[in-house]
Amino acid sequence: CCRGGGGGGGGGYGGLPASAWAPVLVYCALSGATIFFDELYPLWLVAPRDEGGLAMHSGDIGAIMACSGAALVTFQFLLYPPLAARCAPSVMFARCAVLYAVIAAATPFLAPLDPRPLPLPL
Repeated sequence: CCRGGGGGGGGGYGGLPASAWAPVLVYCALSGATIFFDELYPLWLVAPRDEGGLAMHSGDIGAIMACSGAALVTFQFLLYPPLAARCAPSVMFARCAVLYAVIAAATPFLAPLDPRPLPLPL
């Protein structure tokens, strides 16, 4: 049924070429980590400082999430298209995966920073 070489012309499992499995698995891992991070990020922001959180109020968390959404939309529609035109998708994916790993690894080190709220012009 699903043995290698099945109709995709790739010779790999399920029709995918063997060389395509590494990017697919990395994408799956990054997607899972992103979902995990998106679900736990607000909980970490609201957790008390003595438990390793940032002890933020829900209004501040909402402002952070709104700014994050606006930055994401801006990047997707204004910055990504020119970058994608200059780089191959595999190169862009590899660079973004490394950048994501660095940012995700640096996130816990934000907790010891100064707890004063940032001045947000809202």
